[in-house]
Amino acid sequence: MNFLIFLGEISFFILIGFFLVFNLYNHKEKEEKAFRSSLLILLGLISVNVFFLIMPGLLRNLLFLTVFLATFAAFFIMYFSSKPSGNIEFIGEKKKVDERDTIFARFELKEKGKNYNDYYNRRPEYKATDDEIRKLPDILEPEHMKKDPVLFSLTAAEDDYLKHHIKLVSGDVTLDKIELSPFDNTRTVKNIVKYLGSDICGVCELDQTYVYSHVGRGPEPYGMEIELKHKYAIVFAMEMDIEMIATSPKPPVIVETEKKYVEIAKISVIVADLIRRMGYDARAHIAGSNYQAMLAPLGWRAGLGEIGRIGILITEKYGPRVRLGLITTNLPLTPDSSKTFGVQDFCQKCKKCANNCPAQAIPYGDKTEEKGVLKWVLNREGCYRFWRKAGTDCAMCLYVCPYSKPQNWFHDSLRKLISQSSTAQRVSLWADDYFYGANPLPKEPPF
Repeated sequence: MNFLIFLGEISFFILIGFFLVFNLYNHKEKEEKAFRSSLLILLGLISVNVFFLIMPGLLRNLLFLTVFLATFAAFFIMYFSSKPSGNIEFIGEKKKVDERDTIFARFELKEKGKNYNDYYNRRPEYKATDDEIRKLPDILEPEHMKKDPVLFSLTAAEDDYLKHHIKLVSGDVTLDKIELSPFDNTRTVKNIVKYLGSDICGVCELDQTYVYSHVGRGPEPYGMEIELKHKYAIVFAMEMDIEMIATSPKPPVIVETEKKYVEIAKISVIVADLIRRMGYDARAHIAGSNYQAMLAPLGWRAGLGEIGRIGILITEKYGPRVRLGLITTNLPLTPDSSKTFGVQDFCQKCKKCANNCPAQAIPYGDKTEEKGVLKWVLNREGCYRFWRKAGTDCAMCLYVCPYSKPQNWFHDSLRKLISQSSTAQRVSLWADDYFYGANPLPKEPPF
């Protein structure tokens, strides 16, 4: 075999090996469209390789040289292209969020009640839209329950179980402290959080900007000013089952959401109790009307991910396909640093979540300023309106996000590549649409 054929065969070996592995993963992940498309390319590469081998000598050499040069050029361009940049930008005075203004707090208000009247007298700009949405059946109301009585009943059971944890989020602190170094405290807490079921965990200082200003939900009095004087935040994330999320916006999505909230509450309550037994104050913040701080920006500060176009945290391993947990405490800890891995540039190029959003609530355009932060601002009312129409928390944006692919060697390698190369980001966006579809269809539930 002459040298030019040898170079060409190396290129074919790399390309055929890549698509063979890709095809096997598609089969394992039950991605039928990607499986068929990758199999077609794989067979095509093998056929072209054989065809080149039977060509006359000079033409054969030129063809193999062309394949080698094209492959080399593609890798060279991707490797040496500009590295994605960008992070969350602050362009003004950072302002706290009043929890009473959040979409969920507004829809816990009882029509014509005192808090209802007081709130809309203070924020009349929301009243017309909110009252229109209130005409739609709420999640887990009979109109939705009858669509799938078993799965919606399972969701309701999970939600009821979750509510029992609220009384356990705080408690008395043991007087005798267990004295460890901040490093040892951090290592111990992270290991325990992961042992109890978390997938990733980080620590940051509790930025008071991300503590709600006033209570909008929960056991504390409505409208009470929140004083959360803890110094640190422990933020963790749990992966959501891709097969459940892939049914979006059908009932399995909300079943999986509530399941993760239950598991997160268990971890948060146990670890907060542990810290109090170590002699330091701690509070668990759990779903079911109990948050006193904003999880996504604290997750960013704790190094778990970046805030993307969807407006929520995108993690490096699981994309946005996670649910977050939070414990705040005075236990001395060592904070992690926020990280960047190309999400801002990727989301600027990619609009797949916006294109697939049933409510068209995700912005197509550039970032805008909100409370001193430059970010993509979700149409929260539009998003929640669709939730009430569907009877679920939708999750279409989680499903279609290219970062949400299952965690394995193949997808992890591609995530690493697009974190280092702007060109690779553009190629991956085209490839994601080609192999998985620009508008992926919901899959059948796993049960």
